[in-house]
Amino acid sequence: MTGCNNIIWEHQQHCQISLQLAAEELFNSLDERLSPKVFLIGVLVKPDMNLPFIGMECPDCEYCMNDFLPLKAIGIQHSLLVKQENDEEKEDHRGLLNTAYTTEIQRILRAHINGKNNENFISDPVLINGYLVYAVLELSKRILTTFYSLTKNTLSSGQVISRSFLESIIKVYLDAGAAALKTKPQSDFNLLVKSRDELVSKAGHDFMTTVSLAGQNPGGLHVLFDACNTISSLKYEGEEGFGKMVIAHQHHPNLKATMLLENPIHIKDFRKIRKFLELADHKQMMLSDSVWIYGLGQLTGKYNYHDESLFIINFTKHFHWEVLHHEHIMVSVSFRMPALHNEKINREKFYSSLKRIFTGIDKSRLNALWEVTMEATKQKHGTILAISSEAGAEASRLNSQCFKIKPIRINKDIIHQITSIDGAVLIDIDCTCHAIGVILDGIATANGDSSRGARYNSAVRYYEHMINKAQTVLVVISEDGWIDLIPDLKAQVKHTSIVAHIRELNKLSQTDKYLRKNFNRLMEFFQEHEFYLSPKECGTVNRLRRIIEFKYKDSDDGVRMIWNNLNPNSAMNIGYYVKE
Repeated sequence: MTGCNNIIWEHQQHCQISLQLAAEELFNSLDERLSPKVFLIGVLVKPDMNLPFIGMECPDCEYCMNDFLPLKAIGIQHSLLVKQENDEEKEDHRGLLNTAYTTEIQRILRAHINGKNNENFISDPVLINGYLVYAVLELSKRILTTFYSLTKNTLSSGQVISRSFLESIIKVYLDAGAAALKTKPQSDFNLLVKSRDELVSKAGHDFMTTVSLAGQNPGGLHVLFDACNTISSLKYEGEEGFGKMVIAHQHHPNLKATMLLENPIHIKDFRKIRKFLELADHKQMMLSDSVWIYGLGQLTGKYNYHDESLFIINFTKHFHWEVLHHEHIMVSVSFRMPALHNEKINREKFYSSLKRIFTGIDKSRLNALWEVTMEATKQKHGTILAISSEAGAEASRLNSQCFKIKPIRINKDIIHQITSIDGAVLIDIDCTCHAIGVILDGIATANGDSSRGARYNSAVRYYEHMINKAQTVLVVISEDGWIDLIPDLKAQVKHTSIVAHIRELNKLSQTDKYLRKNFNRLMEFFQEHEFYLSPKECGTVNRLRRIIEFKYKDSDDGVRMIWNNLNPNSAMNIGYYVKE
Protein backbone atom coordinates (compact mmCIF):
# COMPACT_ATOMS: atom_id res chain seq x y z
CA MET A 1 0.00 0.00 0.00
CA THR A 2 1.27 3.49 -0.80
CA GLY A 3 0.18 7.07 -0.31
CA CYS A 4 -3.15 7.42 1.47
CA ASN A 5 -4.45 3.97 0.47
CA ASN A 6 -5.80 1.58 3.07
CA ILE A 7 -6.77 -2.07 2.94
CA ILE A 8 -10.41 -3.02 2.40
CA TRP A 9 -9.68 -6.52 1.16
CA GLU A 10 -6.61 -8.61 0.57
CA HIS A 11 -6.39 -8.47 -3.21
CA GLN A 12 -7.32 -4.83 -3.85
CA GLN A 13 -3.88 -3.79 -5.09
CA HIS A 14 -3.82 -6.75 -7.48
CA CYS A 15 -7.29 -5.78 -8.75
CA GLN A 16 -6.33 -2.13 -9.28
CA ILE A 17 -3.18 -3.05 -11.19
CA SER A 18 -5.15 -5.49 -13.38
CA LEU A 19 -7.77 -2.83 -14.08
CA GLN A 20 -5.04 -0.34 -15.01
CA LEU A 21 -3.24 -2.74 -17.34
CA ALA A 22 -6.51 -3.74 -19.02
CA ALA A 23 -7.45 -0.08 -19.53
CA GLU A 24 -4.07 0.63 -21.12
CA GLU A 25 -4.40 -2.35 -23.46
CA LEU A 26 -7.93 -1.39 -24.46
CA PHE A 27 -7.84 2.41 -24.73
CA ASN A 28 -4.27 2.90 -25.94
CA SER A 29 -4.89 0.43 -28.77
CA LEU A 30 -7.67 2.76 -29.96
CA ASP A 31 -5.75 6.00 -29.45
CA GLU A 32 -2.46 6.13 -27.57
CA ARG A 33 -3.17 9.72 -26.49
CA LEU A 34 -5.99 8.55 -24.20
CA SER A 35 -3.49 7.36 -21.51
CA PRO A 36 -6.14 6.03 -19.08
CA LYS A 37 -5.71 6.04 -15.32
CA VAL A 38 -7.76 3.78 -13.03
CA PHE A 39 -8.21 3.79 -9.27
CA LEU A 40 -10.61 2.33 -6.70
CA ILE A 41 -12.76 4.11 -4.10
CA GLY A 42 -14.55 2.19 -1.34
CA VAL A 43 -17.30 3.79 0.77
CA LEU A 44 -18.54 2.13 3.95
CA VAL A 45 -22.22 1.18 3.74
CA LYS A 46 -22.82 1.37 7.51
CA PRO A 47 -20.82 3.93 9.53
CA ASP A 48 -18.50 2.08 11.93
CA MET A 49 -16.22 3.72 14.49
CA ASN A 50 -13.66 0.92 14.07
CA LEU A 51 -13.32 1.17 10.30
CA PRO A 52 -12.25 4.08 8.04
CA PHE A 53 -15.25 5.42 6.17
CA ILE A 54 -13.30 5.81 2.91
CA GLY A 55 -10.96 3.25 1.37
CA MET A 56 -8.79 3.86 -1.69
CA GLU A 57 -6.38 2.09 -3.98
CA CYS A 58 -4.94 5.01 -5.90
CA PRO A 59 -1.17 4.68 -6.43
CA ASP A 60 0.55 7.97 -7.22
CA CYS A 61 -2.77 9.72 -7.89
CA GLU A 62 -3.72 13.25 -6.98
CA TYR A 63 -6.53 12.29 -4.62
CA CYS A 64 -6.59 11.27 -0.97
CA MET A 65 -9.23 9.92 1.41
CA ASN A 66 -9.96 13.32 2.94
CA ASP A 67 -11.22 14.56 -0.44
CA PHE A 68 -14.14 12.14 -0.14
CA LEU A 69 -15.19 12.75 3.48
CA PRO A 70 -18.37 14.63 2.36
CA LEU A 71 -19.71 11.16 1.52
CA LYS A 72 -19.93 10.40 5.24
CA ALA A 73 -22.94 12.67 5.74
CA ILE A 74 -24.79 10.72 3.03
CA GLY A 75 -23.87 7.42 4.71
CA ILE A 76 -25.10 8.58 8.15
CA GLN A 77 -28.37 9.84 6.66
CA HIS A 78 -28.91 6.52 4.90
CA SER A 79 -28.15 4.57 8.10
CA LEU A 80 -30.83 6.51 10.00
CA LEU A 81 -33.41 5.92 7.26
CA VAL A 82 -33.05 2.15 7.09
CA LYS A 83 -33.04 1.34 10.82
CA GLN A 84 -36.75 0.64 11.03
CA GLU A 85 -37.35 -0.77 7.54
CA ASN A 86 -37.87 -4.31 6.28
CA ASP A 87 -35.45 -6.13 3.93
CA GLU A 88 -37.24 -5.09 0.72
CA GLU A 89 -37.28 -1.41 1.71
CA LYS A 90 -33.64 -1.63 2.76
CA GLU A 91 -32.73 -2.97 -0.70
CA ASP A 92 -34.52 -0.02 -2.34
CA HIS A 93 -32.57 2.36 -0.13
CA ARG A 94 -29.33 0.59 -1.08
CA GLY A 95 -30.01 1.61 -4.68
CA LEU A 96 -30.69 5.19 -3.60
CA LEU A 97 -27.51 5.19 -1.53
CA ASN A 98 -25.49 4.02 -4.54
CA THR A 99 -26.99 6.81 -6.68
CA ALA A 100 -26.24 9.40 -4.00
CA TYR A 101 -22.66 8.16 -3.56
CA THR A 102 -22.02 8.10 -7.33
CA THR A 103 -23.37 11.63 -7.77
CA GLU A 104 -21.29 12.97 -4.89
CA ILE A 105 -18.11 11.18 -6.02
CA GLN A 106 -18.54 12.70 -9.47
CA ARG A 107 -19.06 16.16 -7.94
CA ILE A 108 -15.93 15.82 -5.80
CA LEU A 109 -13.82 14.67 -8.75
CA ARG A 110 -15.04 17.52 -10.96
CA ALA A 111 -14.43 20.11 -8.24
CA HIS A 112 -10.92 18.80 -7.55
CA ILE A 113 -8.02 20.65 -9.22
CA ASN A 114 -7.34 17.49 -11.22
CA GLY A 115 -10.85 17.77 -12.67
CA LYS A 116 -9.83 20.77 -14.76
CA ASN A 117 -7.86 18.57 -17.12
CA ASN A 118 -9.47 15.16 -16.70
CA GLU A 119 -12.88 13.57 -17.07
CA ASN A 120 -13.84 10.75 -14.70
CA PHE A 121 -16.18 7.82 -15.33
CA ILE A 122 -17.49 5.66 -12.49
CA SER A 123 -18.51 2.00 -12.54
CA ASP A 124 -21.44 0.43 -10.76
CA PRO A 125 -20.35 -0.51 -7.24
CA VAL A 126 -19.51 -3.96 -5.91
CA LEU A 127 -20.13 -4.76 -2.23
CA ILE A 128 -16.86 -6.02 -0.69
CA ASN A 129 -16.39 -6.43 3.09
CA GLY A 130 -19.06 -3.85 3.90
CA TYR A 131 -17.80 -1.29 1.36
CA LEU A 132 -19.36 -0.19 -1.91
CA VAL A 133 -16.30 -0.29 -4.18
CA TYR A 134 -16.25 1.87 -7.32
CA ALA A 135 -13.74 1.69 -10.17
CA VAL A 136 -12.95 5.16 -11.53
CA LEU A 137 -11.58 5.66 -15.04
CA GLU A 138 -9.81 8.95 -15.75
CA LEU A 139 -9.21 10.29 -19.28
CA SER A 140 -7.87 13.58 -20.61
CA LYS A 141 -10.58 16.15 -21.31
CA ARG A 142 -8.54 17.66 -24.15
CA ILE A 143 -8.25 14.34 -25.97
CA LEU A 144 -11.91 13.47 -25.40
CA THR A 145 -12.97 16.72 -27.10
CA THR A 146 -11.15 15.70 -30.28
CA PHE A 147 -13.79 13.02 -30.93
CA TYR A 148 -17.17 13.95 -32.37
CA SER A 149 -20.06 13.12 -30.08
CA LEU A 150 -23.84 13.42 -30.05
CA THR A 151 -25.37 15.63 -27.35
CA LYS A 152 -28.36 13.58 -26.19
CA ASN A 153 -27.70 10.68 -23.83
CA THR A 154 -31.34 9.81 -23.25
CA LEU A 155 -34.38 9.46 -25.51
CA SER A 156 -37.80 10.94 -24.83
CA SER A 157 -38.75 7.51 -23.42
CA GLY A 158 -35.98 7.86 -20.84
CA GLN A 159 -33.81 5.18 -22.44
CA VAL A 160 -30.10 5.86 -21.91
CA ILE A 161 -27.95 5.69 -25.05
CA SER A 162 -24.28 6.11 -25.93
CA ARG A 163 -23.43 9.40 -27.58
CA SER A 164 -20.31 8.05 -29.27
CA PHE A 165 -18.38 4.86 -29.89
CA LEU A 166 -15.83 6.02 -27.28
CA GLU A 167 -18.63 6.34 -24.72
CA SER A 168 -19.63 2.77 -25.55
CA ILE A 169 -16.03 1.63 -25.02
CA ILE A 170 -15.99 3.34 -21.60
CA LYS A 171 -19.30 1.70 -20.67
CA VAL A 172 -18.14 -1.77 -21.74
CA TYR A 173 -14.86 -1.40 -19.84
CA LEU A 174 -16.51 -0.25 -16.59
CA ASP A 175 -19.17 -2.97 -16.78
CA ALA A 176 -16.43 -5.56 -17.30
CA GLY A 177 -14.48 -4.08 -14.39
CA ALA A 178 -17.45 -4.26 -12.02
CA ALA A 179 -18.16 -7.84 -13.09
CA ALA A 180 -14.52 -8.80 -12.53
CA LEU A 181 -14.54 -7.34 -9.00
CA LYS A 182 -17.16 -9.95 -8.14
CA THR A 183 -14.72 -12.75 -9.08
CA LYS A 184 -14.28 -15.46 -6.49
CA PRO A 185 -11.52 -16.00 -5.51
CA GLN A 186 -10.17 -12.54 -6.27
CA SER A 187 -6.66 -13.90 -6.58
CA ASP A 188 -7.92 -15.02 -10.02
CA PHE A 189 -9.02 -11.46 -10.90
CA ASN A 190 -8.67 -10.78 -14.63
CA LEU A 191 -10.64 -8.05 -16.34
CA LEU A 192 -9.89 -9.23 -19.85
CA VAL A 193 -11.44 -12.68 -19.49
CA LYS A 194 -12.79 -11.75 -22.88
CA SER A 195 -10.19 -10.61 -25.40
CA ARG A 196 -9.62 -6.96 -26.16
CA ASP A 197 -11.26 -7.53 -29.58
CA GLU A 198 -14.38 -9.00 -27.96
CA LEU A 199 -14.76 -5.91 -25.75
CA VAL A 200 -14.31 -3.57 -28.71
CA SER A 201 -16.82 -5.56 -30.75
CA LYS A 202 -19.31 -5.40 -27.86
CA ALA A 203 -18.87 -1.62 -27.78
CA GLY A 204 -19.58 -1.54 -31.52
CA HIS A 205 -22.85 -3.39 -30.93
CA ASP A 206 -23.71 -0.95 -28.15
CA PHE A 207 -23.11 2.18 -30.24
CA MET A 208 -25.04 0.80 -33.23
CA THR A 209 -28.04 0.56 -30.90
CA THR A 210 -28.00 4.38 -30.80
CA VAL A 211 -27.92 4.46 -34.61
CA SER A 212 -30.73 1.89 -34.86
CA LEU A 213 -33.01 3.92 -32.60
CA ALA A 214 -33.08 6.69 -35.22
CA GLY A 215 -35.14 4.33 -37.40
CA GLN A 216 -37.81 4.09 -34.69
CA ASN A 217 -38.18 0.35 -35.28
CA PRO A 218 -37.34 -1.59 -32.09
CA GLY A 219 -36.82 -4.78 -34.07
CA GLY A 220 -33.42 -3.57 -35.27
CA LEU A 221 -31.77 -2.69 -31.99
CA HIS A 222 -29.45 -5.66 -31.84
CA VAL A 223 -28.87 -6.67 -35.46
CA LEU A 224 -27.50 -3.62 -37.30
CA PHE A 225 -23.84 -4.03 -36.36
CA ASP A 226 -23.62 -7.66 -37.51
CA ALA A 227 -25.75 -6.91 -40.57
CA CYS A 228 -23.41 -4.13 -41.76
CA ASN A 229 -20.40 -6.38 -41.22
CA THR A 230 -21.93 -9.13 -43.34
CA ILE A 231 -23.13 -6.78 -46.11
CA SER A 232 -19.66 -5.21 -46.37
CA SER A 233 -18.09 -8.67 -46.69
CA LEU A 234 -20.17 -9.72 -49.70
CA LYS A 235 -19.24 -9.21 -53.33
CA TYR A 236 -21.65 -8.99 -56.25
CA GLU A 237 -20.42 -10.65 -59.44
CA GLY A 238 -16.90 -10.41 -58.05
CA GLU A 239 -17.09 -6.69 -57.29
CA GLU A 240 -16.74 -4.97 -53.92
CA GLY A 241 -19.72 -3.09 -52.57
CA PHE A 242 -19.75 0.70 -52.43
CA GLY A 243 -22.66 2.88 -51.44
CA LYS A 244 -24.56 4.43 -48.58
CA MET A 245 -27.53 3.51 -46.43
CA VAL A 246 -29.57 6.06 -44.49
CA ILE A 247 -30.94 5.09 -41.08
CA ALA A 248 -33.95 7.24 -40.18
CA HIS A 249 -37.69 6.81 -39.80
CA GLN A 250 -39.52 6.44 -43.08
CA HIS A 251 -41.19 9.85 -43.02
CA HIS A 252 -38.14 11.86 -42.02
CA PRO A 253 -38.47 15.43 -43.39
CA ASN A 254 -34.97 15.36 -44.89
CA LEU A 255 -35.50 12.22 -46.97
CA LYS A 256 -36.91 12.21 -50.49
CA ALA A 257 -37.73 8.73 -51.78
CA THR A 258 -36.94 8.31 -55.49
CA MET A 259 -37.90 4.63 -55.61
CA LEU A 260 -39.93 2.57 -53.14
CA LEU A 261 -39.92 -1.20 -52.98
CA GLU A 262 -43.28 -2.91 -52.98
CA ASN A 263 -41.72 -5.64 -50.83
CA PRO A 264 -39.09 -4.15 -48.50
CA ILE A 265 -35.94 -6.22 -47.88
CA HIS A 266 -35.24 -7.40 -44.34
CA ILE A 267 -31.87 -6.28 -42.95
CA LYS A 268 -30.87 -9.94 -42.49
CA ASP A 269 -31.50 -10.79 -46.15
CA PHE A 270 -27.86 -9.96 -46.81
CA ARG A 271 -27.48 -11.12 -50.41
CA LYS A 272 -30.54 -9.22 -51.58
CA ILE A 273 -29.30 -6.09 -49.83
CA ARG A 274 -25.84 -6.49 -51.37
CA LYS A 275 -27.43 -6.75 -54.82
CA PHE A 276 -29.65 -3.72 -54.12
CA LEU A 277 -26.56 -1.77 -53.01
CA GLU A 278 -25.44 -1.84 -56.66
CA LEU A 279 -28.18 0.72 -57.36
CA ALA A 280 -26.81 3.16 -54.80
CA ASP A 281 -24.28 5.83 -55.74
CA HIS A 282 -23.08 9.13 -54.28
CA LYS A 283 -26.53 10.65 -54.87
CA GLN A 284 -28.92 7.72 -54.41
CA MET A 285 -28.82 5.95 -51.04
CA MET A 286 -30.60 2.92 -49.66
CA LEU A 287 -33.32 3.94 -47.21
CA SER A 288 -33.74 1.93 -44.01
CA ASP A 289 -35.40 2.09 -40.60
CA SER A 290 -32.66 -0.34 -39.38
CA VAL A 291 -34.91 -3.39 -39.94
CA TRP A 292 -36.21 -2.94 -43.49
CA ILE A 293 -34.64 -1.54 -46.66
CA TYR A 294 -37.62 0.07 -48.32
CA GLY A 295 -36.20 1.98 -51.28
CA LEU A 296 -33.74 4.49 -52.66
CA GLY A 297 -33.67 8.17 -51.92
CA GLN A 298 -31.81 11.41 -51.49
CA LEU A 299 -31.20 13.88 -48.71
CA THR A 300 -33.19 17.06 -49.07
CA GLY A 301 -33.51 20.34 -47.21
CA LYS A 302 -31.42 21.46 -44.26
CA TYR A 303 -31.07 18.72 -41.68
CA ASN A 304 -31.53 19.86 -38.07
CA TYR A 305 -28.57 17.94 -36.68
CA HIS A 306 -29.63 18.79 -33.12
CA ASP A 307 -32.42 16.23 -33.57
CA GLU A 308 -29.78 13.49 -34.00
CA SER A 309 -32.34 11.52 -35.98
CA LEU A 310 -30.54 10.63 -39.21
CA PHE A 311 -27.37 8.58 -39.70
CA ILE A 312 -25.56 7.42 -42.81
CA ILE A 313 -23.76 4.09 -43.11
CA ASN A 314 -21.12 4.31 -45.80
CA PHE A 315 -19.83 1.05 -47.29
CA THR A 316 -16.38 2.16 -48.46
CA LYS A 317 -14.77 -1.09 -49.66
CA HIS A 318 -14.62 -4.82 -49.01
CA PHE A 319 -15.10 -5.43 -45.26
CA HIS A 320 -14.98 -1.67 -44.52
CA TRP A 321 -17.80 0.63 -43.49
CA GLU A 322 -18.33 3.71 -41.35
CA VAL A 323 -21.11 5.61 -39.58
CA LEU A 324 -21.62 9.32 -40.15
CA HIS A 325 -23.77 11.94 -38.49
CA HIS A 326 -23.90 15.47 -39.88
CA GLU A 327 -20.83 14.68 -42.06
CA HIS A 328 -18.80 13.55 -39.04
CA ILE A 329 -17.45 9.98 -39.02
CA MET A 330 -18.38 8.51 -35.65
CA VAL A 331 -16.93 5.02 -36.00
CA SER A 332 -14.95 3.17 -38.67
CA VAL A 333 -15.19 -0.60 -39.00
CA SER A 334 -12.61 -2.78 -40.75
CA PHE A 335 -12.92 -6.55 -40.95
CA ARG A 336 -15.63 -6.53 -38.26
CA MET A 337 -13.47 -4.54 -35.84
CA PRO A 338 -14.71 -1.02 -34.95
CA ALA A 339 -12.26 1.78 -34.27
CA LEU A 340 -12.31 5.39 -33.18
CA HIS A 341 -12.17 7.77 -36.10
CA ASN A 342 -9.26 10.19 -35.95
CA GLU A 343 -8.04 12.65 -38.48
CA LYS A 344 -5.37 10.85 -40.50
CA ILE A 345 -2.91 13.32 -39.08
CA ASN A 346 -3.19 15.61 -36.11
CA ARG A 347 -4.21 19.01 -37.50
CA GLU A 348 -2.34 20.84 -34.76
CA LYS A 349 0.87 18.98 -35.66
CA PHE A 350 0.40 19.68 -39.39
CA TYR A 351 0.04 23.43 -38.82
CA SER A 352 2.88 23.53 -36.29
CA SER A 353 5.29 21.66 -38.57
CA LEU A 354 4.60 23.81 -41.63
CA LYS A 355 4.88 27.04 -39.66
CA ARG A 356 8.29 26.00 -38.36
CA ILE A 357 9.60 25.03 -41.82
CA PHE A 358 7.99 27.71 -43.99
CA THR A 359 8.81 30.83 -42.02
CA GLY A 360 6.06 33.43 -42.18
CA ILE A 361 3.38 31.20 -43.73
CA ASP A 362 -0.05 32.60 -42.86
CA LYS A 363 -3.24 30.94 -41.67
CA SER A 364 -5.03 31.12 -45.02
CA ARG A 365 -2.22 29.20 -46.78
CA LEU A 366 -2.14 26.63 -43.99
CA ASN A 367 -5.92 26.17 -44.29
CA ALA A 368 -5.67 25.66 -48.06
CA LEU A 369 -2.81 23.15 -47.73
CA TRP A 370 -4.72 21.26 -45.04
CA GLU A 371 -7.86 21.10 -47.19
CA VAL A 372 -5.89 19.75 -50.17
CA THR A 373 -4.11 17.22 -47.97
CA MET A 374 -7.35 15.92 -46.47
CA GLU A 375 -8.85 15.50 -49.93
CA ALA A 376 -5.72 13.67 -51.12
CA THR A 377 -6.22 11.06 -48.37
CA LYS A 378 -9.24 9.84 -50.33
CA GLN A 379 -6.97 8.72 -53.20
CA LYS A 380 -7.21 4.95 -52.80
CA HIS A 381 -3.77 4.24 -54.27
CA GLY A 382 -1.94 6.69 -52.02
CA THR A 383 0.23 9.58 -53.16
CA ILE A 384 2.87 12.14 -52.15
CA LEU A 385 2.44 15.90 -51.89
CA ALA A 386 5.84 17.58 -52.15
CA ILE A 387 5.52 21.11 -50.78
CA SER A 388 8.58 23.19 -51.65
CA SER A 389 9.69 26.82 -51.48
CA GLU A 390 11.47 26.11 -54.79
CA ALA A 391 8.68 24.16 -56.49
CA GLY A 392 9.08 25.96 -59.82
CA ALA A 393 12.83 25.37 -59.99
CA GLU A 394 12.40 21.75 -58.90
CA ALA A 395 9.82 21.15 -61.65
CA SER A 396 12.40 22.33 -64.20
CA ARG A 397 15.21 20.26 -62.65
CA LEU A 398 13.06 17.11 -62.62
CA ASN A 399 11.54 17.81 -66.03
CA SER A 400 12.67 14.47 -67.47
CA GLN A 401 11.02 12.48 -64.66
CA CYS A 402 7.67 14.23 -64.29
CA PHE A 403 4.86 15.92 -66.14
CA LYS A 404 5.79 19.59 -65.83
CA ILE A 405 2.66 21.73 -66.17
CA LYS A 406 1.84 25.38 -66.42
CA PRO A 407 1.43 26.52 -62.82
CA ILE A 408 -2.16 26.11 -61.66
CA ARG A 409 -3.75 26.80 -58.29
CA ILE A 410 -5.24 23.56 -57.02
CA ASN A 411 -8.03 22.92 -54.53
CA LYS A 412 -9.92 19.94 -53.18
CA ASP A 413 -12.01 19.71 -56.36
CA ILE A 414 -9.02 18.85 -58.57
CA ILE A 415 -6.60 17.12 -56.20
CA HIS A 416 -8.18 13.67 -56.68
CA GLN A 417 -7.64 13.91 -60.44
CA ILE A 418 -3.99 15.00 -60.35
CA THR A 419 -3.02 12.38 -57.76
CA SER A 420 -4.56 9.52 -59.74
CA ILE A 421 -1.24 8.67 -61.46
CA ASP A 422 1.94 7.36 -59.83
CA GLY A 423 4.47 9.85 -58.55
CA ALA A 424 4.41 12.94 -56.38
CA VAL A 425 2.56 16.21 -56.86
CA LEU A 426 4.92 19.19 -56.61
CA ILE A 427 3.30 22.31 -55.13
CA ASP A 428 4.33 25.50 -53.37
CA ILE A 429 2.88 27.01 -50.19
CA ASP A 430 0.22 28.83 -52.25
CA CYS A 431 -1.16 25.46 -53.41
CA THR A 432 0.13 26.19 -56.90
CA CYS A 433 1.00 22.96 -58.70
CA HIS A 434 4.12 22.91 -60.92
CA ALA A 435 4.42 19.20 -61.76
CA ILE A 436 2.60 15.89 -61.38
CA GLY A 437 3.73 12.27 -61.57
CA VAL A 438 7.10 13.33 -60.16
CA ILE A 439 9.71 10.62 -59.59
CA LEU A 440 11.59 11.94 -56.58
CA ASP A 441 15.35 11.59 -56.56
CA GLY A 442 17.79 11.52 -53.66
CA ILE A 443 20.65 9.63 -52.11
CA ALA A 444 20.67 6.64 -49.80
CA THR A 445 20.20 7.64 -46.18
CA ALA A 446 20.38 6.00 -42.77
CA ASN A 447 17.03 7.63 -41.94
CA GLY A 448 15.04 5.32 -44.20
CA ASP A 449 12.90 2.49 -42.92
CA SER A 450 13.22 -0.95 -44.48
CA SER A 451 9.83 -1.93 -43.04
CA ARG A 452 8.13 0.82 -45.06
CA GLY A 453 7.32 0.89 -48.77
CA ALA A 454 9.11 2.54 -51.68
CA ARG A 455 6.87 5.63 -51.54
CA TYR A 456 7.87 6.50 -47.98
CA ASN A 457 11.58 5.82 -48.47
CA SER A 458 11.81 7.79 -51.72
CA ALA A 459 10.25 10.74 -49.86
CA VAL A 460 12.85 10.43 -47.08
CA ARG A 461 15.69 10.33 -49.63
CA TYR A 462 14.32 13.39 -51.46
CA TYR A 463 14.03 15.34 -48.21
CA GLU A 464 17.61 14.47 -47.24
CA HIS A 465 18.73 15.66 -50.71
CA MET A 466 16.83 18.97 -50.38
CA ILE A 467 17.37 19.72 -46.70
CA ASN A 468 19.95 22.47 -47.32
CA LYS A 469 18.59 23.61 -50.69
CA ALA A 470 14.96 24.54 -50.06
CA GLN A 471 12.29 24.58 -47.40
CA THR A 472 10.57 21.24 -48.02
CA VAL A 473 7.79 19.13 -46.54
CA LEU A 474 6.73 15.76 -47.93
CA VAL A 475 3.20 14.58 -47.15
CA VAL A 476 3.21 10.81 -47.71
CA ILE A 477 -0.29 9.36 -47.99
CA SER A 478 -0.60 5.59 -47.82
CA GLU A 479 -3.28 3.46 -49.46
CA ASP A 480 -5.37 3.41 -46.29
CA GLY A 481 -5.31 7.21 -46.06
CA TRP A 482 -2.80 7.51 -43.22
CA ILE A 483 -0.27 10.32 -43.40
CA ASP A 484 3.43 10.65 -42.65
CA LEU A 485 5.01 14.07 -42.53
CA ILE A 486 8.64 14.32 -43.53
CA PRO A 487 10.38 15.76 -41.59
CA ASP A 488 8.54 14.31 -38.60
CA LEU A 489 9.05 17.13 -36.09
CA LYS A 490 8.29 16.65 -32.43
CA ALA A 491 5.54 18.80 -30.96
CA GLN A 492 6.44 22.17 -29.48
CA VAL A 493 6.36 22.66 -25.71
CA LYS A 494 6.45 25.60 -23.33
CA HIS A 495 9.93 26.12 -21.92
CA THR A 496 8.38 27.84 -18.89
CA SER A 497 6.75 24.52 -18.00
CA ILE A 498 10.14 22.78 -17.95
CA VAL A 499 11.62 25.56 -15.82
CA ALA A 500 8.67 25.36 -13.39
CA HIS A 501 9.10 21.58 -12.97
CA ILE A 502 12.85 21.96 -12.34
CA ARG A 503 12.10 24.61 -9.73
CA GLU A 504 9.61 22.26 -8.07
CA LEU A 505 12.18 19.42 -8.06
CA ASN A 506 14.75 21.74 -6.50
CA LYS A 507 12.27 22.68 -3.77
CA LEU A 508 11.53 19.00 -3.15
CA SER A 509 15.25 18.29 -2.73
CA GLN A 510 15.39 20.84 0.12
CA THR A 511 12.41 19.60 2.13
CA ASP A 512 12.73 17.29 5.12
CA LYS A 513 9.65 15.31 4.14
CA TYR A 514 9.89 12.65 1.45
CA LEU A 515 6.95 13.22 -0.90
CA ARG A 516 7.44 10.12 -3.03
CA LYS A 517 4.29 10.72 -5.08
CA ASN A 518 5.41 14.22 -6.06
CA PHE A 519 8.93 13.03 -6.83
CA ASN A 520 7.72 10.26 -9.16
CA ARG A 521 5.31 12.64 -10.88
CA LEU A 522 8.12 15.11 -11.58
CA MET A 523 10.47 12.40 -12.83
CA GLU A 524 7.79 11.05 -15.16
CA PHE A 525 7.48 14.56 -16.62
CA PHE A 526 11.23 14.82 -17.19
CA GLN A 527 11.41 11.35 -18.76
CA GLU A 528 8.60 12.27 -21.17
CA HIS A 529 10.22 15.63 -22.01
CA GLU A 530 13.85 14.46 -22.13
CA PHE A 531 14.21 15.53 -25.78
CA TYR A 532 13.42 19.16 -24.88
CA LEU A 533 15.95 19.53 -22.05
CA SER A 534 19.20 21.39 -22.62
CA PRO A 535 22.49 19.79 -21.50
CA LYS A 536 22.50 22.08 -18.47
CA GLU A 537 18.90 21.18 -17.58
CA CYS A 538 19.62 17.45 -17.91
CA GLY A 539 22.55 17.86 -15.54
CA THR A 540 20.47 19.82 -13.03
CA VAL A 541 17.66 17.24 -12.98
CA ASN A 542 20.13 14.33 -12.66
CA ARG A 543 21.89 16.04 -9.75
CA LEU A 544 18.66 16.87 -7.88
CA ARG A 545 17.34 13.34 -8.44
CA ARG A 546 20.47 11.83 -6.90
CA ILE A 547 20.20 14.16 -3.89
CA ILE A 548 16.60 13.11 -3.22
CA GLU A 549 17.28 9.41 -3.77
CA PHE A 550 20.31 9.44 -1.44
CA LYS A 551 18.54 11.45 1.26
CA TYR A 552 15.63 8.99 1.44
CA LYS A 553 17.34 5.74 0.40
CA ASP A 554 16.43 4.09 3.72
CA SER A 555 12.76 5.14 3.79
CA ASP A 556 10.28 2.29 3.88
CA ASP A 557 7.29 3.55 1.92
CA GLY A 558 6.49 0.83 -0.59
CA VAL A 559 7.67 0.13 -4.14
CA ARG A 560 10.52 2.38 -5.31
CA MET A 561 10.84 3.57 -8.91
CA ILE A 562 14.29 3.48 -10.54
CA TRP A 563 14.97 6.55 -12.69
CA ASN A 564 17.77 6.66 -15.28
CA ASN A 565 19.99 9.63 -16.06
CA LEU A 566 18.61 12.10 -18.60
CA ASN A 567 20.70 12.81 -21.70
CA PRO A 568 20.48 15.82 -24.03
CA ASN A 569 19.49 15.31 -27.67
CA SER A 570 21.67 16.89 -30.36
CA ALA A 571 18.62 17.49 -32.58
CA MET A 572 17.01 19.78 -30.00
CA ASN A 573 16.87 23.52 -30.75
CA ILE A 574 14.81 26.51 -29.64
CA GLY A 575 12.39 25.93 -32.51
CA TYR A 576 10.82 23.20 -30.38
CA TYR A 577 9.71 25.77 -27.80
CA VAL A 578 6.39 27.56 -28.15
CA LYS A 579 6.74 31.33 -28.36
CA GLU A 580 5.36 32.72 -25.11
